[in-house]
Amino acid sequence: MSEVTQVNYEFKKLGEYLKLKGGYAFKSSDFIDQGIPIIRISNIKNNIVDLSKSIFCKESETLEEFSVSNGDILLAMSGATTGKIGRYKLPFKSYLNQRVGCFKLLDSNSTDINFIYHLVSSDEFAEKILIDAIGGAQPNISSSQVEGMFFKFPPLTEQKKISSILTSVDEAIENTQNQIDKLQNLKKATMNELLTKGTGHTGLKDTELGKIPKNWEIFSTSGLYEFKNGLNKEKKAFGRGHRIVNYMDVFSRPEISEEDLNGRVQLSKNEIERFSVSSGDLFFTRTSETPLEIGLSSVITKVSEDVCFSGFILRAKPVNKKIFTKLSGRLYRCDYIRKQIVRTCSYTTRALTNGTSLGKVLVALPSIEEQKEIYTVLKSIEKNIEDKQIEKNKYIFLKKSIMQDLLTGKIRVQVG
Repeated sequence: MSEVTQVNYEFKKLGEYLKLKGGYAFKSSDFIDQGIPIIRISNIKNNIVDLSKSIFCKESETLEEFSVSNGDILLAMSGATTGKIGRYKLPFKSYLNQRVGCFKLLDSNSTDINFIYHLVSSDEFAEKILIDAIGGAQPNISSSQVEGMFFKFPPLTEQKKISSILTSVDEAIENTQNQIDKLQNLKKATMNELLTKGTGHTGLKDTELGKIPKNWEIFSTSGLYEFKNGLNKEKKAFGRGHRIVNYMDVFSRPEISEEDLNGRVQLSKNEIERFSVSSGDLFFTRTSETPLEIGLSSVITKVSEDVCFSGFILRAKPVNKKIFTKLSGRLYRCDYIRKQIVRTCSYTTRALTNGTSLGKVLVALPSIEEQKEIYTVLKSIEKNIEDKQIEKNKYIFLKKSIMQDLLTGKIRVQVG
């Protein structure tokens, strides 16, 4: 790349290069258990189209104009995710649902589809979408509004060079994410293996939890912890004051320290005493829209100041020394324990749990020394995941830093 005088960039509407084709208004009666997948707004995630939770319909010639194929670029046109972009990278076709748009080039000899993908993935495009979409009861954008947006277009050869550069960074990001996913799977498999079979045991015994090593013991959670509901405060009390353990702190990871806590709340002296947090306290998510997000656990391993916890989580304070506290957040995310937690929660309009329900959950425990060994193994895998995430973030920052310059012509690429 080189700094040169900006020439040959044309300021034109997107509509001069492409059309945004909207989807078909399917009815619930069209849905079947197997068939052609239907792409809804909810399927557009992290710049890809994820059909893991898909609905289907019968194949039909009348729906072919709404078909999507490998390489197509899709746009969410309504709702909270208006403007979200997804690239379809699957070898089979799908049909497009209403309020999902598909970019169709008018002439591939004047525009590169990969350049268009990077253009509509840019901050500039997102900002223009935001400006045009806000105004109604919910964000909404039309095909004509998108097609009417102006952008700078370099010559086709330069478009291809720019897209090649940005695509190479995307591939590095994708490859790193694949490594992260493999490490996450390894961590989960290792955790479930070590927390049910331990480290090198040969003798097993039959229990109500299945086969476990002979020298392990089974405890009810009520014999390990005392539970307490968290603090409920008016909204105006938040934003300053003491640190607070919130729902997302517990939901997102199995181990936290006070430095990880971004939330703050004003507390009275009485509230500090009643809802205080100590190193080694275990927390559980208390309420959610789905049982699968109930009872997720996290242990706080460092507290040096007054910290409290919110009403959307439960605090479990250790009452004996049978658990190595740093392992506890991971232990209660183990599959056999998660299944018990989900079974014990109640469900009306939302899923709920409490200390009584969680207290019934049974846990198989090795010695503290073996628990420390298990923790060390899991922590090592997590360190590899963290290192890969840092690597991925560097690629993301690199792409963001060069994307604006390349797409606007501030930095020109040399072709050939």
